[in-house]
Amino acid sequence: MSEQPADSCIIKHFQSYTNIDDKDQQLLLSLEKGPQEWSKNAILWQQGDKSDSFFTLNKGWACSFRDMEDGSRQVLDVFVPGDIIGLREFAFQTRITSVVLLTDAVLCSFPRQHLDSIFASSLTLCNLMFMIIARDQAILLERLVNLGRRTAREKLAHFLVELAHRLGRTNALVEKHLSLPLTQNILADALGLTSVHINRTLQDFRQEGLLNTGNCHLELLNIKGLAEVAGFDAFYLETSVFSQPAKSGCSMQEELS
Repeated sequence: MSEQPADSCIIKHFQSYTNIDDKDQQLLLSLEKGPQEWSKNAILWQQGDKSDSFFTLNKGWACSFRDMEDGSRQVLDVFVPGDIIGLREFAFQTRITSVVLLTDAVLCSFPRQHLDSIFASSLTLCNLMFMIIARDQAILLERLVNLGRRTAREKLAHFLVELAHRLGRTNALVEKHLSLPLTQNILADALGLTSVHINRTLQDFRQEGLLNTGNCHLELLNIKGLAEVAGFDAFYLETSVFSQPAKSGCSMQEELS
């Protein structure tokens, strides 16, 4: 049985930016290999593997990372349901990061060699892809500021509030309470802090009624309060809404010129 557009993770993600007509939905569906289940701790790919596809995370959580020479690990990003994994490596022949599943997950695979037909057929989808890439770049830039210029309290609060905002874009309505499947080690590796420092900061937040911890999960109890701790401004997560363009396609070279 063929998958209906309403069940497509890639369509759900793209429609969080703008409405997509039936023709463009079918173009996206033509690239989608059926959803596949992955187990927690499975490696999606390793640094140095061939880069021949990207994935949409339909259910579950994942993170990208680099293993360092001293045996430590730097977590580069945490992926939430609705995210596209692999776009930052689109121009490379081999993977520049590794990706591991933080929970059981369902992912959809899209072969990179078919993207040219998408760009040639639909200016809407071409623009949306560049919008998603630009937003990912903005998140990385803000992450640099977070790592270099904020206190430990601000770093952790900012990171958690950012995840809440990202979840609210493509998933069920996020209100005051939110559960995140993140361990102290993941947070430490993402924020350049020790696990002891993360533990101490989480204890402070728990005493202040901002969150609860337990069973490898964080429950955010007061997202607004965490945002105040971080001095959080969501400007870098907002994207401009473009008018619906003509249905002629575009090329990568035209978009970059």
